[in-house]
Order: sequence, then structure tokens, then C-alpha cells
Amino acid sequence: MATEKSEPNTLLINYNWHHAVNDQPKLDAVLHHLEKNDESKEDKTKLIEAIEADIIFSDIKSRAVMGHPPAVDGDLTLRSFLKQLHDAKFQHGHGNGNGDGEQSSMCPVLKLDFKSMTALQSSLVDVQSYLNDLPSHLHKRVWINADILPGPGEDLNDEMAQIKMTPRFDAAEFLRVVTSQFFSAVLSIGWTTSLTDIHAVYTEKMVDEMIRCAEPYSEVTFPVRASCFRKSWEALRTLYCANDQWTVTLWWSLELPREQLTWIYNTLEKNEELANRTYYDLVGFRECLSD
Repeated sequence: MATEKSEPNTLLINYNWHHAVNDQPKLDAVLHHLEKNDESKEDKTKLIEAIEADIIFSDIKSRAVMGHPPAVDGDLTLRSFLKQLHDAKFQHGHGNGNGDGEQSSMCPVLKLDFKSMTALQSSLVDVQSYLNDLPSHLHKRVWINADILPGPGEDLNDEMAQIKMTPRFDAAEFLRVVTSQFFSAVLSIGWTTSLTDIHAVYTEKMVDEMIRCAEPYSEVTFPVRASCFRKSWEALRTLYCANDQWTVTLWWSLELPREQLTWIYNTLEKNEELANRTYYDLVGFRECLSD
């Protein structure tokens, strides 16, 4: 997210991620955490909250619900999810209406990860309603995410395996819909991944194709599976070089070895050209920094 670099009170490394907030108990836990923070007298100026949540389309409910494949239904609709965030002032309690001030720079991030085009299309009205109640300068705090290109994790010579990696989006259609409907939101565009080989590499071809997709846009972050990052660094470095406004979001739901987390930090944050260009949605990363 390009604008974060110009906000001195905000470092991307200081975002506190809540990953896969896909059901009511998890949402309740996050809202309770936020409420406790609001009541605390401790200095919170260095931490910014961020929620990542997945959206599928439920044929049973005929609407978008929170969930991650292979789930086909969920107990929490996207409409209810967004209303609860609105009522809790997750983002709507920040900013002064004109884009100035520390409150704006501390506004949390909401990353909505859509798992199919049907899920996205059925969510347009609800997301737009949520944005309409948010000051326009805070729309960049809402990310619209999808895996639009095939990525690492399956044998490139195995035709059947590659079919599994086929994105559930047409990249051009996704970009057209999102940029026309939510033109101030951040594009979070990534690759499909597989659990067959969690260390499989992102290739130069994958990265070059993504750069071509993102080229017309400035507000872009690329979600990259952190377990693949080190082995893929030579290819992935191009994402940072192609446009100095783009960022990368490293994600992984399992804890990486401490040595690997340290390598990631030293590689990205101790290089002036790369520092403050990466978000870290990683288990154990904050603990690693505090050691």
C-alpha cells in the first residue's frame, strides 16, 4: 500500500494481524481484543490492527458467507460480518474526514479474501455499503484480495496437478470489476498455492505475469506464501523493483523456523530500498522481533 510509506507514524512491520477471521467465535475474539485495547491506558501508537477474512459463496444461503474452501457454507454472512465491524467502529472510528491526523494513519486494515468470482459478485453491494459509510480517504484501508494467477506447489509437468492450481478467477475480469466498483480500495492480488510442496518456488514467469497484471495500478500489494519466500527470493525481488509504490504481504498459517524469520527480516528491513515495503501476516513474527 503505497501511501503507508509517507506516514511516519506507521511502519508496516507494526501491523498486528488477525488471520482467517471466518466465523462468529473468531470475530467475537477479535472484537473483544480490540475493545480491551481501547480500554487500556498503554501506549498503542506503534501497533495497527489488521483483519484477514475469507469469503465463499453459499449455495445453501444463496449469499456470500465467511469461510475457506473446501467449506461450502458458514455460520456468518459477509453482511453480518461487515455490520459488526461497522458497529464496533473497527475502521469507522478513525480519521477526521479530511485525511489528516494521526487517527487516519492508525486506522486498521480489512483484507477481504474472495475465493470465487461468484463470491465477489454477490458481495459488491455489501462491500460498497460498508465503504460508503467510511471516509473516502480510508477506503485504501480496505483490501480486495484474490488468487488470480497459478502459483507454486504442484509438479509443473503434471497436467492433472496443474488443473488443481487453476485460479477461480479470470485475472482481467477480477481487476476490471474491483477497480470499477472499489476504485479507492487496495488491490491484493496473488497466486494459487498448494500444500503438496509448501517450499515450492515462485518462478520468474509467475512474477513477470503478475507484474503485467498490476502494471496499470499503484495501490497494490502482493500476498506471498512465506514458506516459499527464501527459495524464491531472486524472482520475487522483481516485485519490489518494478514499482516502488507496491508492497508485498507475507503470509503463512504455520510458524516458520526462527532462523528463517530472522533471514526474512534482515533481507527486507535492513535494506534501505526494501525497508517498509512488506506486511507480515506470520505466526510468531512479532515474538521473533522482540527476542
